Amino acid sequence: MPDGPNSRSMGIFRRSLLQGAAGIIAAGSHPAPAKPKISKIAVNYQDHPDGNKRCDKCIQFQPPDACKVVEGTISPQGSCRIFIPIRA
Repeated sequence: MPDGPNSRSMGIFRRSLLQGAAGIIAAGSHPAPAKPKISKIAVNYQDHPDGNKRCDKCIQFQPPDACKVVEGTISPQGSCRIFIPIRA
């Protein structure tokens, strides 16, 4: 690299860029703490569908029998008041 007025600033820029990238990588290795789940009672969960509302048709459903938001075991045919349909 030639010595000139820009060579020093390029070195500082590269160093800052590498340090920033290292920080992003380090931050990605530590997952965010899990959010507490809501009780079945609080969301009026029922183990049967409510019309077209079924847990297995909700974006929060995690097969085979869990939910990202509601605590405990969830029936795929169940439903609750926080149902969000999966968009096709």
